[in-house]
Amino acid sequence: MEVSTRFDRAYRRIARSLSNATLLQDVADTASDAEETSETLMLDKDRGRRFLDHYGVAGLRVAFERYGLLAALERRGFQTVQVETRVHADRHELLVTSEAQRLVEIVLRRDILSVPQEALEHTEPEPPPDTYRVLTVDWLSLQNPRASFSAERPRLPGQSFPGLGIGWRVMTLLARMVERLELDGFVTVAEYLHNAELYAREMPHLDPRESGRLAALLRTLRTDELLTTAQASWAMEWGLVYEDGGDVARWRGELQVAAEHGGLRARWATPRYRERARESAERFVYVLDRAAFDTRWKRSLDWIEGRTSEAPE
Repeated sequence: MEVSTRFDRAYRRIARSLSNATLLQDVADTASDAEETSETLMLDKDRGRRFLDHYGVAGLRVAFERYGLLAALERRGFQTVQVETRVHADRHELLVTSEAQRLVEIVLRRDILSVPQEALEHTEPEPPPDTYRVLTVDWLSLQNPRASFSAERPRLPGQSFPGLGIGWRVMTLLARMVERLELDGFVTVAEYLHNAELYAREMPHLDPRESGRLAALLRTLRTDELLTTAQASWAMEWGLVYEDGGDVARWRGELQVAAEHGGLRARWATPRYRERARESAERFVYVLDRAAFDTRWKRSLDWIEGRTSEAPE
C-alpha cells in the first residue's frame, strides 16, 4: 500500500519544487571547524555527513518550512525551532528542538528488505524482485512537552508527554524522502498496539498472518469491548488481554511496510495475502478481563485528574 494521507497531494507538489541543490545545503563551516586536524577527522569519520547522506541542515529547514512543519510547530507555541542531525555509521538521527525541549526525534537507516518468493504472486513472465531498498524507522518520537494529559487525551504507553498531532505530516514526509532517494519504501516495527493500529492505515504487515492477528485484537478490544485506542493499548500493556487458551497475550510488534515500489505495493492486493490475513483473523481469539481493566483504568484517570498521587504503571 502506498502512503496516501490528506497531505499527500500537496506534499508531492512541494517535493517537485525542491531541488537537490537546495536540500543539500548545509550550515556554513566555522573557522574552528576548518582548522580541525586530519587526526580529529579520522577519529570521527561520520562528522560532517549529511542526514541520509543527502540532506543538509539548512536544506532540511527549507523543506520543513515549505511542507508547513515549522508553521505547525509555531501554532503549538514553539516559535524558535532548532534542527540538528547526527550520523553514526548507518544510523541517521534527526532532532527538532525548541528552547532545549525535544519535540521530534527520528532515527533512520538504509536497509534491505527481503520478501520470500513464495509470498509473492505475479502475472508477469518474470517474477517481481525479492529484495527491496528501504528506510528502516528505528525510532520516532513526536512530543509536546508543554501540553498536559487529560481524561480526553490520556497518556499512551511509552509516552512522557502528549503527542504533537503532526504524525501524518511526518509519515507523508518520510514517503517523499523515500521517493527522493529512489528507494522502494520504508518499514518499521510498532512498539505498542496503538502504534500498530495507527500505522496499519497506511502500512500493512509484511506477513499477512500478523495483519490478521492485529485485526483480531482490534475486533475484540475496539469493536466488541468498545475501548478507545488508548484503552486498548493499555489493556495489552497491563497484561489483561488473554488468548483463547488462557495465556496472557503479550504485544509483539512485527514488520509493517509503506511501499513505493509497484512490485512490493502489489503484494497487498493479491487474493493470497487477503485470504491468509482473513484466516489468521478468524484463528486468533482474544478475551479481555473487563473487570480488572475497568479498575485499572479508573485508577489511571484518578491520577490524571489529580485525585491520587500514585502514577499508573
